[in-house]
Amino acid sequence: MAVIDNGYLRGQIGNVVNRKVGTQNVVQTKPTGKIRQTQWTEAAASDFGTASSAGSLIRRAFIVAHRKVHDGQMHNRLVKLMQRVLRGNGKATKGFMQVKDGNIKRLVDFQFNEKCHIYDYVYFDPKVSFDEVGNTYIQLPAFETHRNLYVPKQCSHIVLKFDVIGFNFPRKSYETIGSHEMELPLYDRDQKEYDKQTLLFDTKDKLFDSLLVSLSTLYIYKNRTYAYLLNDENLNPAGIIAAFNPKKNQ
Repeated sequence: MAVIDNGYLRGQIGNVVNRKVGTQNVVQTKPTGKIRQTQWTEAAASDFGTASSAGSLIRRAFIVAHRKVHDGQMHNRLVKLMQRVLRGNGKATKGFMQVKDGNIKRLVDFQFNEKCHIYDYVYFDPKVSFDEVGNTYIQLPAFETHRNLYVPKQCSHIVLKFDVIGFNFPRKSYETIGSHEMELPLYDRDQKEYDKQTLLFDTKDKLFDSLLVSLSTLYIYKNRTYAYLLNDENLNPAGIIAAFNPKKNQ
């Protein structure tokens, strides 16, 4: 309904809205409905949802590595990287992209805490390989504690932690295949040497879309009565060091 007020028409008649602006009577049409998304925007929204869901799954799975001590933009960085993963093969139809069809290796070197790159604190590179059935091998070179690792003040022990997790992204599920911790005492400033070794993680014939491997570090102060974790938001290195799509799931 519209009324005349001091010579000006106010209100709505059908989809026409009348209002006063200064000394003018302005007539506008009212939008009749929502703007429909195009096929392209709907496809882009679908693929973004796939990337966001996968990023959330990875973030939850690797709580064992980052322990919720990360920068505030970690999830957004991970989702953006997952979008690159989806576009990794250039063949999938927009709106139907899947992680297993993309390039999961683009996740390698993702840092859960942007302030602490894992290789600014671990001065050697583990070599990770996968066999045809998805078993994971992590080869560690010989290294010395004070020469090949960052040692913060008051730290008496460093723990190197490796986690291998299998993902089924369409089902939004994951499973820890294995975890290995190396506790390295630092009771004195002498170099302690560790021989090279190979860690083996067996999938036990379970099917996964993707396998991801993380490396994280714990810095601990121990005395005779208690142990104290030194990690905080500025000192919590954790990152993905390897990624793989098993051939049996491709």
